[in-house]
Amino acid sequence: MSVKAVKLRSGVLAAVVLAVTGAAMAGCDPTTQQALDCGKTAISIAGDVQDLKDSATNVGQITDESRRQNTINALKKLGSDTQKLKGSGNKGDLGTRLDALNGAVSKAEDAATAGKQADVGPVLSAAADVAKLCGSG
Repeated sequence: MSVKAVKLRSGVLAAVVLAVTGAAMAGCDPTTQQALDCGKTAISIAGDVQDLKDSATNVGQITDESRRQNTINALKKLGSDTQKLKGSGNKGDLGTRLDALNGAVSKAEDAATAGKQADVGPVLSAAADVAKLCGSG
């Protein structure tokens, strides 16, 4: 497992712990709701990133149409979920990081659609930034 994958999973775990702990300690006040939303955001993105990583494994075989299509589909899902999360009121630092993630997804999707190897590094980095923010409390 790569260092980025470990950091992303650690960030997601921290976000979940923060969300659960916050809910247990503070009831349903707005701050707790924000923590829960952030945790849900991190979990959703982590699942999409895992799907992307699974489809992009050995993506050097970019001539394989089905593998490229799986990567494109995973990128589209991540982009769509990122847009939904952004549209559900995520503003400020989280909104900015979601915008960065969406931009990285768009570039990778454009490359894969054009038959080129998608650079998923910036996508993973941006997703880790979202997870880190959600885990910082």
